[in-house]
Amino acid sequence: MSDTEEKSPGVRPALVRGRTAVDAFTAKWLSQGNITWAEETATDLLLMAVHPELSYVSFNRYEEARIGSDWLWWFVDSASHEAFGVLVQAKNLKKKGQRWHIDYNYKNGDQLGSLLRAADLLRVPAVYALYCGDPVYRQELWCDQTHDGVMCTHHPRAGVSVLPAMLAAYLNGLYPKDLAAASLHAAVPLEDLTTWEGQPWFHAGVVRDDAVRDLLTRPQHGARLVARRLLKILTDYRARQYAVATDYLQSRLDLDDAVFTGGIPDDRGHYLCPHFPHVLRGMRRSLPPYVRETLETHRPPQGPEFRDLAGMAVALVP
Repeated sequence: MSDTEEKSPGVRPALVRGRTAVDAFTAKWLSQGNITWAEETATDLLLMAVHPELSYVSFNRYEEARIGSDWLWWFVDSASHEAFGVLVQAKNLKKKGQRWHIDYNYKNGDQLGSLLRAADLLRVPAVYALYCGDPVYRQELWCDQTHDGVMCTHHPRAGVSVLPAMLAAYLNGLYPKDLAAASLHAAVPLEDLTTWEGQPWFHAGVVRDDAVRDLLTRPQHGARLVARRLLKILTDYRARQYAVATDYLQSRLDLDDAVFTGGIPDDRGHYLCPHFPHVLRGMRRSLPPYVRETLETHRPPQGPEFRDLAGMAVALVP
């Protein structure tokens, strides 16, 4: 097996189980005359299905969150023990008549703003988990682009997909009428986060730091692969923006356990903030102590940055 064919034998099948459980739930729910499904219920079923490969703790705070509950997910490299964290919020793909929609503007945009601010406090990137129903539900959602020869909106693995929140904000302004199809085309199926055969080469012209360049240009696995996956989504869309890329602005991450500390491009294009530091701040040399304590005690960590968390989940990836 080559370096570009890294497999995650334990985690990926578990994530497939999770997506399958959510697909089955949404299909049955809709078959009984309901219009849409509860995002919290879909998340609960997903987590129960991926256990024990993915350990989780629920804080039962759905009723406390004023504008949406977030889950903190950590992917831990089984060899290096490096960890990559993401703040996840669920969003449903909804159909109203002939119109498909994903409501990133919920509460006049306050929910998206709250998600990004919470991610800043936790020093991790923010992503959406898109619950898109099964292929039968999506069969009338049209997209003229394909993945692996299949129209992206009909892809069998798209039922639970992941999209960086800052890209969601960008697409929301760019494709108001075709937002649902654009989101599915840009997103990565959850079960594909930890695997990536034939990892494509990055254009790393704005990267000066050798460690960051290595992340982008060499095949990765484990926690670094998840980070690279999210960066690739953002850099692909950044390449389509007209703003000139800059190579003279570089960031430093003031985190004691940061894997990448300097030489991080500050280029932001038309995003809300520079995308490289937003993603790479989630890469840590080890799992933060508060995560280990939470898994052991099943009690939420203390601090304002954890106030609206619905729970925490950890996956060990090879």
